Amino acid sequence: MNCIYHRWRTKKYRKYQFCTLNKQVILTECQSCLNKQPHQYKTMKKKSKKLSKLERERFSIFTDDFKHCYYCKKYFLKLDLHEIYGGSNRQRCMKNGLVIPLCRKCHDNPIIIEILKRGLQIEYEKKFTREEFIQLIGQSYLK
Repeated sequence: MNCIYHRWRTKKYRKYQFCTLNKQVILTECQSCLNKQPHQYKTMKKKSKKLSKLERERFSIFTDDFKHCYYCKKYFLKLDLHEIYGGSNRQRCMKNGLVIPLCRKCHDNPIIIEILKRGLQIEYEKKFTREEFIQLIGQSYLK
């Protein structure tokens, strides 16, 4: 069963075993196969010390309260620290304090995230200029 050529397939909702090397149906497991090769499982990539330290020391320039959700203002013991502008800007957000605490319900709602992107750009521009924001993030979310 741990052969790299062994597959489970279905035909008309019935399962059968298949060998991709010999391209044939197997009635029993491929124990007698001469070309049997075990799977080589890959380990997960570990985070670097620099990235894990950056994640531990996240801060927010918008709020000091990490017990209340930034959007719905409800109290929670454990909140998700959300980097507002994710993807390639994730580390830049952590370094510059563009992180906000959100509850799981608000964190999973894409409409709320879009509202927060615009609102937090306005908050950022009260302290800095729009050109600095565009240079940091790469685009403006305000029309």
